[in-house]
Amino acid sequence: MSRYHSIQADVPRSRRTYPVAAASWLSRAVFGWAGPLLAVGNDRQLQPDDLWPLPPTYACKDVSAAFEPSFMAHRSIARAVLHVYGGRLAVIGLVQAVCVGCTLYGPIVLQQILEAVQAGPDMDLAAVLGTIAALFVVRVLQALLTAHATYENQLVTVQLTSALQHLLFQKALVLDATARREKTAGEIANMFSTDIQTIITFSVASNQVWLIPLQVAVILAMLYAVIGWATFVGAGVIVATLGANHVLANAQRNAFKRLMAHKDARMKAVHETFGAIHVIKLNAWEEQVQAKLAALRGAELRTMRRIIVLQSWFVALLYAAPVVVTIVSFAVFTLVMEETLTAATVFTALSLFVLLRGPMMFLPQI
Repeated sequence: MSRYHSIQADVPRSRRTYPVAAASWLSRAVFGWAGPLLAVGNDRQLQPDDLWPLPPTYACKDVSAAFEPSFMAHRSIARAVLHVYGGRLAVIGLVQAVCVGCTLYGPIVLQQILEAVQAGPDMDLAAVLGTIAALFVVRVLQALLTAHATYENQLVTVQLTSALQHLLFQKALVLDATARREKTAGEIANMFSTDIQTIITFSVASNQVWLIPLQVAVILAMLYAVIGWATFVGAGVIVATLGANHVLANAQRNAFKRLMAHKDARMKAVHETFGAIHVIKLNAWEEQVQAKLAALRGAELRTMRRIIVLQSWFVALLYAAPVVVTIVSFAVFTLVMEETLTAATVFTALSLFVLLRGPMMFLPQI
C-alpha cells in the first residue's frame, strides 16, 4: 500500500556554521578558512555532507525578502538591482580599479630598471632593488584584491540568481489562463536558465562598462609618453578594429536573437508533442511530427552555425588587432619620426601593448 508524506515547509538548518563568520581577519584576507575543505577534497571526493550550509543571508527566503519589495516599488529589474546591490557593486568596481592600477605599475618599473641598466656604472643598485621590491608588494596586493573582487562578485551572483528565480517562479504561479496559453512550460524554462543568466552576467560585469575604456585611455597616455605621437596612429588602428568588431558584434547579436526564437519554437513544439502524444500515436502522425521537429531543429542549427562563424572572425580579429597596432606604431616611430628604438622603449612599449590586448578584446562586447 502506498504511503504519502507531506513536505516540510521549513527545512531545519544544519548545526554547522559558515566558517567565514568565525575566521580571523588574516584568514579572511588569504581565504585560509577554505583550507580544511580543500584539504578534504584533495584526499577524497567531496560529499554533500562535507559542504557548509548556505548562510541565511544567501538563502532564497531572505534574499527575496530584500529584493522583492524593491522590485515592486520600482517595477524595474535594473533599478531594483541598483537599489539592493548597487553599493556592493560600487565597492567591487573601486577594488577592480585599484587592480587595474596595480597592473599598469609593471611597465613603469620595467622602464625604470632598463633605464638604470643602460646607465652602466652610474646605476643606483639600491633604487633598482627598492623598485623591484615595490613591484613585488604591488603584485601581491593585486592578487589579493582580484581574488576578493571575484569572490564578492560570485556572492552577488548567488543572491541575484535566487532573487530573480524567486520572482519568476512566483509570477509563473499566478498566470491566468490566457497567459498560460501564450507562455508554455518550455518558454518559462528557457527564461529560467538562459534569460536570467544574461541579466546576471550584465549585472556582475557592469563595472567593466567604465573600467575598460578608462584602462584603454590610461594605457594610450602611457604609450604617448614612450613613443610620442605614433600612439595616435596605433589608436587609429584600434578605432578601425573596433568598428569592424562592432559590425561583427551586431551580426552576432541579431543571430543570437534568431537562435533564441528558433529555440523557443522548438521547445514549444516538443512540449506540445509530449502533451498530445496519445493523439499523435492514435492518428499515426509520428512521421509528420518528426519532420516538423527536424525542420525546427535544422533552422536552429543553421543559426547556431552562423553564430560560430561570426564568433571565429570576431576572435581572429581581436587577436590580430594588438599585433597590427604594435607593428604600425613601431613602424611610424622608426620610419616616419626617425627615432631610435632603445631597449627601454621597445620593452616598455611591448609590455603596454600586451596590457592593451585584454581591454581591446572586451571593449567591443560592452
